[in-house]
Amino acid sequence: MLILFDAMIFLYGAYVIYSSVRMKQTGQLNTLFTGMATGQVRDVKGYIDYIYGRAIVMGAMAAVFGAVGFFNDYVKPVPSVMRALILLFLTVCVWFYISLSRGKRKFW
Repeated sequence: MLILFDAMIFLYGAYVIYSSVRMKQTGQLNTLFTGMATGQVRDVKGYIDYIYGRAIVMGAMAAVFGAVGFFNDYVKPVPSVMRALILLFLTVCVWFYISLSRGKRKFW
């Protein structure tokens, strides 16, 4: 059961990175980063520039957390590393979602 959880977190991280890069290349918003229709954004390029680096950090953190979680569950337990990663992952999640909220206020 834990392998499913680890895989989902890893894939979420990979998808966030992929979506961020694609959004930066195409200049089109992804609803993953808006949670709503994108037609109301005043400054699309500004929002993409604002959220791009933050999304890369979030995606990388999720991918690392998922990969280390798999390693911890199926290869060799590393409880101290997992405790630190859980705290770091939750901190990055809170920071990222606060950034999303601030970005919406700033660019909507």
